[in-house]
Amino acid sequence: MVAMKNRFYRGIVKSKDGFYHPNFRFILVDTVKEIQDENGNWYTDSFEYYEDYLLHNYELGNVFYGVYASYHIDNVKSGLRITETESLEQAINIAQEIMGNTIEEAKINF
Repeated sequence: MVAMKNRFYRGIVKSKDGFYHPNFRFILVDTVKEIQDENGNWYTDSFEYYEDYLLHNYELGNVFYGVYASYHIDNVKSGLRITETESLEQAINIAQEIMGNTIEEAKINF
């Protein structure tokens, strides 16, 4: 098995109690990968399950972290991709700075 540079991670940052972010309900930090479709176009996709991450072929590319924001329900726009980075620490810092709160790591079932 090829050594995994990054680990599987999924976390969410919500607004602090008493503070209502004017645009976002929450920000998600998720482990993602690039995939090439049958037409040769590249797109980013998250790992659905931890097992998918473990079975990922690293010869096709390393995994990285996406920072995505969810708009409030009354806003008709879809989610917003803020950034993607190879650094988990950087992704977490960006999410926490925007929302002003600490990230909560999602529980992973093994």
